[in-house]
Amino acid sequence: MGYGDTTKQATGSSTVAARTRPWLVTSVAAIGWSTFTIVLLHTVSSHDPVRDTLSSYAFTDRGSGMLAASVLALAIASVTLLGALIASGVPVSRTTGTLFGTWSLGLATAAVFPASFEDNPHPVSGEIHQYACLVAFLSVPALGKSLLDRMRDAPALERHRAMLTKLTLLSAGGLLLFGISYALEAFPGVPVVSELAGLMPVGLSQRIALTADVILLGWLMLLAARASATNSAPAEREVSEHARS
Repeated sequence: MGYGDTTKQATGSSTVAARTRPWLVTSVAAIGWSTFTIVLLHTVSSHDPVRDTLSSYAFTDRGSGMLAASVLALAIASVTLLGALIASGVPVSRTTGTLFGTWSLGLATAAVFPASFEDNPHPVSGEIHQYACLVAFLSVPALGKSLLDRMRDAPALERHRAMLTKLTLLSAGGLLLFGISYALEAFPGVPVVSELAGLMPVGLSQRIALTADVILLGWLMLLAARASATNSAPAEREVSEHARS
């Protein structure tokens, strides 16, 4: 192989890192802003972080608008994360891309259409919000599973499958916990059910589910960074060896 061919390979690998970096930086910044905003909202609001759902923070005495800002930032982080995964060479199927889309669109829709409560009734908006949240929460463990399926065909990423499996199961477990607590909350008059609902407040289980999803997304950012470095390393070593010779 001539020096020109080696240089072309190095340039191609450098391009992988260069393509991935802006997507990754934007994703990290957006998820950082989302996390900061939601933590600040919990600090300034008088809502109960254990029993009140996140949706109720759309109507708060302090921090109005911060919930929507946080959720929209998370949606942006997810879209740019998809871009980072594709640019870094992680095998992303059409199914994975679609699930990233339903997660991000579900978040954005839930932010634009607030939930409906007795003190703040918005029946139509509330219905849209509820189904948008359902679609969003169902999407994350599914996209984790779809990535696992595609990573079987990527030997360089095989060592990351075990961690992705654990985080996908964590996300699915969080979703299951949230679903159970939500179902229990729907039967307040039944003695045993209401006691179980008190042990598993829907507000707390929702936060556990969302935290599990964000942890999975954060790890996927790390995966994109590692894949980008892996795809860049071989040609860089080849250029270095050629220069020494």
